[in-house]
Amino acid sequence: MRSVYKYILFSCFILSGSAKAQNTWASPEVEQMYNTARNYMTNGNLQQAIVTYRQAIQVAPDQMILHRDLGRAYYLSGNNQQAEEILEPILKSGEADEQTFQIMASIQGTSGDKKKARSTLLRGMGRYPNSGILYHDMGKMYEDDNEPEKALTSWLDGIQKDPAYHVNYYEAARMYMMTDKPVWSIIYGEIFVNIEQFTARSHETREMLLNAYKKIYYTVPSGDLPKYSKNAKVANTNDFESAVLATLMKLSPVVSDGVNTENLTMVRTRFIMEWITTYGNKYPTALFNFHDNMLRSGYFDAYNQWLFGKAENASQYEAWLKFHEKAMPEFQAWQQKNKFTPTAGDFYNTRQVQGLFEQPTEKKDKKDSKR
Repeated sequence: MRSVYKYILFSCFILSGSAKAQNTWASPEVEQMYNTARNYMTNGNLQQAIVTYRQAIQVAPDQMILHRDLGRAYYLSGNNQQAEEILEPILKSGEADEQTFQIMASIQGTSGDKKKARSTLLRGMGRYPNSGILYHDMGKMYEDDNEPEKALTSWLDGIQKDPAYHVNYYEAARMYMMTDKPVWSIIYGEIFVNIEQFTARSHETREMLLNAYKKIYYTVPSGDLPKYSKNAKVANTNDFESAVLATLMKLSPVVSDGVNTENLTMVRTRFIMEWITTYGNKYPTALFNFHDNMLRSGYFDAYNQWLFGKAENASQYEAWLKFHEKAMPEFQAWQQKNKFTPTAGDFYNTRQVQGLFEQPTEKKDKKDSKR
């Protein structure tokens, strides 16, 4: 698990606010030393980063951010004891930021003291109740302990409280792929890809999106059929998830010959037109409004190629790019000017996680035992 925690900590370091998070510096020289140390960290030169942070602390010992990032550098270099000694005074001072709690919990977790690590994260959440980073790391600890329901709940909490922290969408999306609720894999996976666009994890998520659509269209029809009745209704749409699923299932004839980029583009185009008309006012959703905006602007076809094309078939995607030379550059220019931003108001998840990860046979046995 050490490598997983280190990846998370280093990613958060790259994405954090650097010197912008620091209001004042003792001098321009200290700020320059801080930025130099960060550059060493970014380039993987941890030992030189440690030396530079220590030099800066000699000049400005009252700057918390220098101590915090020095602790992170020690941790990433494998020196847990030194990292903990650096960070402990910050935690005791009452001035620790959420990253300090995160780093300390990671140190404790990789050192084998999971109980203490969870306690540190809980302390951090008490002080920063809207910190997506802390909810993310708590979820990872639950997952490591084979507690998927608690892990998913933690990531859902993170999504609701800190919608801008995108990694929780990734974790929730992949977790939902293990369940019979792939709708959430589609929603959360697509949100994640729109924020983290050009990484290996992003490509993995695009493949997951394709598989989520396949799971919906290939497994739902093979499940239990509704009993015949003259008064039978097509589907329950009393919540967001069931409304999305019902709308998708109406469009199943479009993918009767397969779930691929071309068919999904048609499905998703018709879905948005139907959704905006039927559910747009009841469930206003940033992602679907983003789709509608692209559709009206003429970029939705290119967007779906960007989303699914390479994941489905790399050679076909390259052929599409050559045949539509201007389509992708024009779409990406539009995309840069119209960045997708999730909002807290998008949270329609009912959080029904109890029993979600049980095997079908386990669910059937429980159902039969109640009869």
